[in-house]
Amino acid sequence: MLGSPGVQPKTIMASSRQPFVGKPRTLSLFALLAFSIPTASAESPPQLPKVNLELFQNSVRQQISDVYETAVRNPNHADTNGRLGMLLYAYEQYEAAEPCFERAMFFAPPDYRWPYYLGRTRSILREHGQAVTALEAALQLNPGYLPARLKLGEALLDAGDAEKAGKALQAVVTEYPGSAAAHYGLGRYFTHRREPDRAVAHLQKACELFPGFGAAHFALARVYRDQGDYQKAQAHLLLYQKDKLTWPPAEDPLLASIQELKTGANARLRKGVLLAESGQLEAAVDEHEAALAADQGLVQAHIHLIALYGRLGNAAKAEEHYRSAVRINPNLSESHYNFAVLLIQQERYREAEEPLRAALKLNPTHALALTNLGYVLMVGGRLDEAIESYRAAITVQPRNRTAHFNLGRILVQQGRLQEAIAHLLETRTPEDADTPRYLHAIGAAYARAGDRTLARNYLEEARLKALQLKQTDLVSSIDKDLQTLQKLVRQP
Repeated sequence: MLGSPGVQPKTIMASSRQPFVGKPRTLSLFALLAFSIPTASAESPPQLPKVNLELFQNSVRQQISDVYETAVRNPNHADTNGRLGMLLYAYEQYEAAEPCFERAMFFAPPDYRWPYYLGRTRSILREHGQAVTALEAALQLNPGYLPARLKLGEALLDAGDAEKAGKALQAVVTEYPGSAAAHYGLGRYFTHRREPDRAVAHLQKACELFPGFGAAHFALARVYRDQGDYQKAQAHLLLYQKDKLTWPPAEDPLLASIQELKTGANARLRKGVLLAESGQLEAAVDEHEAALAADQGLVQAHIHLIALYGRLGNAAKAEEHYRSAVRINPNLSESHYNFAVLLIQQERYREAEEPLRAALKLNPTHALALTNLGYVLMVGGRLDEAIESYRAAITVQPRNRTAHFNLGRILVQQGRLQEAIAHLLETRTPEDADTPRYLHAIGAAYARAGDRTLARNYLEEARLKALQLKQTDLVSSIDKDLQTLQKLVRQP
């Protein structure tokens, strides 16, 4: 959270699959776009794929060219074939990576790395049955490799062999009860078996072990939806929206070896995004700066760095990247929005209005910009304008708790109590650390409206939840309101 109440900074996100585009040239001798790869046989491996270097950034082309030429010069060497496959996998050229791993297996059958990589590649390509075969081969060579066991369970589910998947995943959960990924897989298995209670137990455990597990929240939302519990489904769907791409960190040295091969600007950017999502802000900044060192025109890196440096408290660097982003492209709403959040964090509310309005001019339906503009206007005492901005935010995003809450606060001040209560009631879900504060506001509004019974009910519920969360200051504030309410009840 950057700054004052009501401020919701942009979550840093990037596409998990961004193309690498180079300058148009005459195609090189290497060609990859449309290629036919023969299936490996017991007698001969598939041919090396041809590679089109025009698909890659300048900073990556030489790296791939060098590894490819080494594989061409040493066609029967397992490691050179495997390394080419790893590099192509790293840059998401999965169809070209597949025959490289097949060749590596052919020339070095006892090495478990190559069937593991092949299994992962085939899973991505939706060749689920063949992925199972490769992963089973990897586990015959190294039965204890946990990432391969998890991937095998997933591949078995995808291949339709649910019973075998269930046994494999149950064995992993028994041996590694702290594995969020294993509980997620077992939750998927019980969902397939139409055993919702057992599915919920494992999916909840996955979310408990790793709260930002987007896929597990989505799976839970679907189970709750199918059970008719739409309130819980909505709560987990919101958590999924917040952490769509986030996955529990895994100790997978083989996959880490692939990630370490990536050197291009977009690769560094994606690594920085993942680090930011896991809370490693300083490391995320380093990766974003490295991306810019490779490509100064990578505007998305500048946009992310506005938010990252803001969260680290380095306003000067954040502003520097805002100016750079605007120089490259002044028509990106997120540049202006992230800079406005930085200004709000510094309580420079008047200055924040201009970039917020710039963001909204470019994207009139930017719900967070509308919400934060409402906050800036509210702090400045321009309540009617703030109401208008909050209403616009709610029109775009009906479940916007912050907008409902702050709009309710303004309406309470204006004596429009029933209208205020209607908005405050919208803040009751999802249940989280902010819920006691919202319930307190509802109780106080009912007290002002003269409904002492509902006021007491909400205040007592708020107090109980605040106690459970050890929010002692809030408990004290609620106690004072309950005492005042009790005095009013005693009055004739």
